[in-house]
Amino acid sequence: MQPTGRNKFLPLDSPFAPFSIPAWSAGLQAVDQSPSRLLEASKTFIHYGHYTFPDPGLFITPVAGKKAPVQYIEPWLRLRDTWLMRLAKEPSLATSNQHWRTFLAANLKAPAGGQTKAAKRIRDTLDLIIPQSDAYSGVKMQQSSGPFVWQDKEYPPGVLPPEGVIREILWELYELNFIRELVSLDHRACAELDLSDTAQLLDRQTKITKCFPIESFQHVTIPSRNCGLAADDLGERFACIRALFLVMKSWRGDQPKIFEASEENVRNFSKQAALAFENLVAKYYCQQFFNYFGRAAQIPHCLFATKDD
Repeated sequence: MQPTGRNKFLPLDSPFAPFSIPAWSAGLQAVDQSPSRLLEASKTFIHYGHYTFPDPGLFITPVAGKKAPVQYIEPWLRLRDTWLMRLAKEPSLATSNQHWRTFLAANLKAPAGGQTKAAKRIRDTLDLIIPQSDAYSGVKMQQSSGPFVWQDKEYPPGVLPPEGVIREILWELYELNFIRELVSLDHRACAELDLSDTAQLLDRQTKITKCFPIESFQHVTIPSRNCGLAADDLGERFACIRALFLVMKSWRGDQPKIFEASEENVRNFSKQAALAFENLVAKYYCQQFFNYFGRAAQIPHCLFATKDD
């Protein structure tokens, strides 16, 4: 099932990559990728590799023997604000990995003409990703001829930001994708959830929000330290793990026996038990995501090098 190229169940190997969280990296690598685990057989081909935001691996994985295309950072940052605005109006914008790659590799300064298959593919991709509607007249992509912007700092065209800045950009992409994927998985897996019931959906969102640092669910900000599911402090991290556990308790299907424990019992786990539980929660999440969507989950990462617990 895994397409040729990078194994997306393994951590990215690059100085630009955010740092792995051991429990989540291990959970992703432990996923049973047997077709029998899939809840929909179509996930083996139709929906494989759809992402609301670009997969960070696109930016730092060599393609066809070439160097890693880190230069994709610039077109992504030129699109970023417009794409976030589109998501506020059109929640379902998951796009194939190939469409993202085609967009990021396209020369946006080149004429739109040409009748080759490649030219048509680029035009179709641009039409799909760049909004043409009057509803977006107030926000446009950053001009390709001027500087591009990240965190209010401008960078000249064709010049890569420093390594640490690229790591921030890729960390944000992981976080944004993880949030979207968690919500999508919860909508699919939560037993007796009526997606037409606004009150139920708000209740689920409230539960999911508790898995993240305050205000980081709706508006991801670049942190000054590892926090939430990535926190260096086990106590801080485990509060988010418990919140995720409470979300997953209501999911369909077989669950680890320990999921029958009460929140109070989980809260009182020893350090060793808490670390083991973190591993179990991450592994269960990664497996369930594969079961429903047929690909590797986008998992949380650390922005800063981690310290031992």
